[in-house]
This record gives sequence, C-alpha cells and structure tokens, in this order.
Amino acid sequence: MTILTVSGKRILAFGTLALIAWTVSVRGQSAVVAKLGAEVTAPASPASSQVKVVDLIPASLSGETNQDSEPFLAIQTANPQVMVASAFTPNPFSNTGNAPVYVSQDGGNTWVLNAITPVQRVTCDITHAMATGENHPRGDLHAGTLACSTAITLNESETNDVGSSTTMNVQSKRTDVDQPFVRALGVSSGDRIYVGVNDFNQSGGHTATVDVSVDGGATYKSIAIEARNTMGQDGPSVRPAVAGDSTVYAAFFGWRRFDGKTATSDVVVVRDDTGATGPNPFQALKDPSDNLPGRLVVKGVAIPWSNLPTLGQERIGSTLSIAVDPNNSSTVYVGWADHGSKGDIYTLHVRRSTDRGATWSATDLPNTTVRNATNIALAVANNGVAGLLYQQFTGNRWVTHVVQSHNGFATVQDVVLASVPADAPTEQFLPYLGDYDYLLSVGNEFRGVFCANNTPDLGNFPQGVTYQRAADFSKKRLTDGSGNPVPISIDPFYFSAAVIP
Repeated sequence: MTILTVSGKRILAFGTLALIAWTVSVRGQSAVVAKLGAEVTAPASPASSQVKVVDLIPASLSGETNQDSEPFLAIQTANPQVMVASAFTPNPFSNTGNAPVYVSQDGGNTWVLNAITPVQRVTCDITHAMATGENHPRGDLHAGTLACSTAITLNESETNDVGSSTTMNVQSKRTDVDQPFVRALGVSSGDRIYVGVNDFNQSGGHTATVDVSVDGGATYKSIAIEARNTMGQDGPSVRPAVAGDSTVYAAFFGWRRFDGKTATSDVVVVRDDTGATGPNPFQALKDPSDNLPGRLVVKGVAIPWSNLPTLGQERIGSTLSIAVDPNNSSTVYVGWADHGSKGDIYTLHVRRSTDRGATWSATDLPNTTVRNATNIALAVANNGVAGLLYQQFTGNRWVTHVVQSHNGFATVQDVVLASVPADAPTEQFLPYLGDYDYLLSVGNEFRGVFCANNTPDLGNFPQGVTYQRAADFSKKRLTDGSGNPVPISIDPFYFSAAVIP
C-alpha cells in the first residue's frame, strides 16, 4: 500500500517488498511445475467432516522456509475442480524467472506451483479472478500484479489455461498504483473485469479507482469513484463486488484527515447497474447528506495506521471487504476494521443493505463486532447464506474463523479453522499474515484461503488438515522429505466448508 503524508510527499509504506531480502531454502527440486509427493493428513473429528483444510506448499518444496503470506483464490465456476491461489511465494528456482501461482485441478486436494505471472521472481501484490460463466477447460484467469521495483508497476494480465507454462499475457500496464483487487463477470459478449486500485494518477486526491474492461481486458478505463475531498488520497483498499445481473458495487475508505497514526475515514460504497458499461459509471448511489455519488455507510471512523508489528506481529490499517448476493443484488454486505471503542487495537464490523445500498443497518449486525481481529472477507452463497472469514489475535494466538448465517448473523455457525501461536515464527517482513485473505462461494461450498504458522500440530487445526509438504505430526515438526528438520514458517492454507441450509 502507498500512503501520502499530510505534506503530500508519497511514502511507500504498505505493499512495497522491493527491499525485502527474500530467502529460499529448498532441497531437491527440479521444476517449478512440480509433481506432488505423498500427503500427510491429520484426522478430523466427526463434527468437522464437511470442512477441508489443506497446506498449499507442494511436497517438492518441503525444505522451504519463506513467509508465504497474503493469500488469494480464484475458482472456475463452470469447473470448480480448477482453482488458482497465490501468496508472496518467490520463484524457488530462478531469481529472474516469473513469480508463481498455485494451481489445483482436483478441487483443492493437491496443488502445484506454476510460474506464469508477468513479474520477476515474486509479486509485490497479486489478486485474480476467473469470470463466472466461463468454460475454458482449465480456466480463464485475470490477474492484477504489482512488480517489486523502484516505480511500482501494475500489470493487468490474463491466461486461458492456468495449467500451461506460458507466461500470462499483459494487457495493460502502468505505474503509481497500489493494491489491485480483481473481480470478473462472464457475459455473452465476453469477460468484464473490475480491478479496484488506489491510483495516484488521479487528480485532486481522488485516488479510489476501479479499472474497468468490458472487452475481456483488451482495453481498460480507469474510473475514479471518490467524489469528496480527501486528505490527499483515499485508503489503499478498493474492493469491487459483482452480481450475476451486472450490478457492480465497490467499497473504499474515503480518507478525510490523517495525523500520521490515524486516518479519519468514511466507509463509502458506490454502485453501477449496467456493469460499468455506460458513459458515467458508479453514479447510481448518492448520499442524502450531500447528494454526491457514493453512499456513506459510516462517517468519520478512526482507522489506526501502522506499518509496524502492531497486532500479533501484523500491521494494520487496510481491512475492508464487500460481498453481494449473486442472485439478489439488492442484498450487499460490507465489513471493515477501525480502532473500536473499548480500548482494543483493531475491531471488525459488518453492516448490511437490502435495498441496493441506499440504506444500511445503523449498527453492526449481531455477532460481527470482533475485537483485535483483521483480514475480514465476506461472501454470499447461492442460497443467500452469508459467510465471514477473519483472523483474531487472542491469547497470543492467531485464530482463523469462518462464520455462516442465513439470517443476517442473528444466529451463526462459527467454525475455527486454525489456532496457532502468534509469536512464532518471527516476522521476516510485513505483512506477516497478509493485508487480506479471501472467501468465495461456489455450488454448495464456501472456499477460501488464509495464512498461518505451519507447525504440524493436530491441536492447531480443529477441523483436521492435510499437508503436501513433508511433516511429522507425532513429533510436531517439518522435514525436508529426507528426515532433516525444517524451521517453521508461514504457509498459505486452502479450505472448503459446506454451506449451511
């Protein structure tokens, strides 16, 4: 993420990994697209039989000790066996080769690395999406990646085959933007792509932007969605969400003041009813207080900003998520984190609109005010069930929850996916776990990704877990595949959970 000081000088604070000394300790690998070895599965309890958790690190990389943080996930809805995940995972075999993604072609049971992103060795940021309705045999993936260089460069790229070793085709490139966040919708005329970015090329400090392509990425248009005065920029997080009827929402932090430690911010939601195909997109919602585009869900909340290990070795300042019911675009949820009011560091909140964003719940939905937590991700299943993924720092542990509700969180099913020590391993860089994780719905499942301490300890994974990398659960240690011990690190984990009725 990039931040402007009050004086207007731009400081690369979040999201810039160019100065990180990446370390890779790998033994015995021979190819980036690696065949999987034997898996190690920790048994689940009978109550958790509908939940699956998988460590993404392939067996061939059992010796690696990277901080593989900030995960993301894309699913081909026409063939949900095909998925792509990502993290801050460097190319383990080449300092000049492409940065890799993780690919599964069996519904998340196994994953391999495929070095296809158009970025050297490791990305500074990456998100991606496969458009709903697409039916390419191995996915039509759209990605937004940041290259770690002096001038942070955004590449908006695509591939029709995530199993191919061919580098993704760059369709658009520019500098001076931060934290791309990609969503996509398949229509009869082709894919429509929406990339939320914090764009310092926009004038007047109106940096909250959505890059829109309505022709499958052949051309992009950058649309500023901020209509009000800012302190020189908006917050780094700009999050689009797309419904099947071409309704597109986007949420962002409208930064009104910043004192170096706290951003006084509005949480703003905009909407477009025609897939942003018209001449003046994202103008459908206006706030009654000033009649400007963008509904103010909350005004003037205090968002602490810290590029230091502030919460369980994690930095804070950017947690934001929005999700729309795929079959009822009138229902939309937004979640964020701010300072809270009870002396905690970082508090999550979720609000809901049932009238297309015109009005919002005046207070947090029940069971969604979560203290000392971050990495909120929202999704809505086909049956209208809302899903909430988050990570909470409690008792010196990072506890990862996935929560489901069919009635606006009045009653919930709360499942703990992982509960791991927060003080180990020591952070190599920030973000420690990531500035976000991700949750999607497909068919009758919620699927998502999160990052966590990778100690192979059954007590850390209440729903059970499968490791591809070599692990000795009886001794609670990682090995390199030849029996030699390997230090613990941060790994990305995939999970799926059956949608509640």
